[in-house]
Amino acid sequence: MLNKDDIKLKYIIGTYKDNPSYPTIEDFEYLIKNWYWNEGGKSFIHEYRRVSETENGNIVFTDAVLREKLENNEEASIRLLDLLNESGKIKLVKATKFTSYYELLP
Repeated sequence: MLNKDDIKLKYIIGTYKDNPSYPTIEDFEYLIKNWYWNEGGKSFIHEYRRVSETENGNIVFTDAVLREKLENNEEASIRLLDLLNESGKIKLVKATKFTSYYELLP
């Protein structure tokens, strides 16, 4: 779960987007955790999209949600997914014709 003690100042005031290396893995983790826990993402994924909860309770998100959180920046979304895959931070759990579902690994 995400609480106020977990949130860095740069996310509270929004300056993380000004960083030349944006989006970083840390930015991604904040955006996805905030979406999942605070913006209703958990219900969206597990009820509306009918994606099962992971055995260990990890966050599940879609490539479309990631693009949306990155203001529909396709290039940044692809670059970040590649970086997350290479670093072992995510795992593909389901793929349909139009959407890929990923698990955020600890």
